Amino acid sequence: MHSTPAPPLRPKLKFPTWIMVALSAFAVLFILGAVLGKPAPEPEPVAAPATPPPTTVTTSASPAPVTYTVDKVTDAANVELTGSDGSHRTVRILGLEVATGNNCYASETAVWANNKLAGAAVKITTDTTDGVALALSDGTDYATATLTAGYARLASNVVSDSLRNAASAAQQAATGLWAEPCKGVITAPAPASTPTLAPPPGTPAPHTSEQAAPPPPPDPVQDQPEPEQPSSAYYKNCAAAKAAGAAPLHRGDPGYRPALDRDGDGVACER
Repeated sequence: MHSTPAPPLRPKLKFPTWIMVALSAFAVLFILGAVLGKPAPEPEPVAAPATPPPTTVTTSASPAPVTYTVDKVTDAANVELTGSDGSHRTVRILGLEVATGNNCYASETAVWANNKLAGAAVKITTDTTDGVALALSDGTDYATATLTAGYARLASNVVSDSLRNAASAAQQAATGLWAEPCKGVITAPAPASTPTLAPPPGTPAPHTSEQAAPPPPPDPVQDQPEPEQPSSAYYKNCAAAKAAGAAPLHRGDPGYRPALDRDGDGVACER
């Protein structure tokens, strides 16, 4: 038997080269468009932060400053205070060295301090472990006033220029304890006063160059006083004297008056 010959194979179609290039280009462009043209994902909305409720600020009134009253004056640099808040303090005044006891100028200083501070209202302007500064009711600094008046020396540890100036001015002017007899020494005993002894009875007074001048002699009397006239003899004028038959009137006669004696010769109503 004769075998049936196989059908001839059809030749494969071969695309032209330019078509293959075009298709490849289109494929590349399609892929790029798919990749690059993909829309970016939209960001998820972020919730806004919650607004905190408004904070209520509570303003408290600041406490009133404490004022003090001087209860006791130990000396010019040490006092006891009672505060407006009920507190009690014993304080030392900064910057002062004062005489105490029987030392020179101690009694004068004690009188000054009592007059200034006893029962006075004061304010503490500086408060340290070493002491305080006090202001009087009129705003005057107590330590400055004390140094200016010469009732204290300046403490060695003071750094305040105002206190230094006050102490220096008092020293230069020889004020208070800087004068005789203390001369700024507050640790020396107070000088004893010398009593004045009365002279014994019968001791003549000491002679001085200034003696009391004797009283001046009385001035000479130029016009002697007229003698008093009897109340029954009075003539208004010379006519009345002549009518009474008393004219002329001589000095010393009843009814004579200088007013009737015009020429002053001692004879009135002579004409």
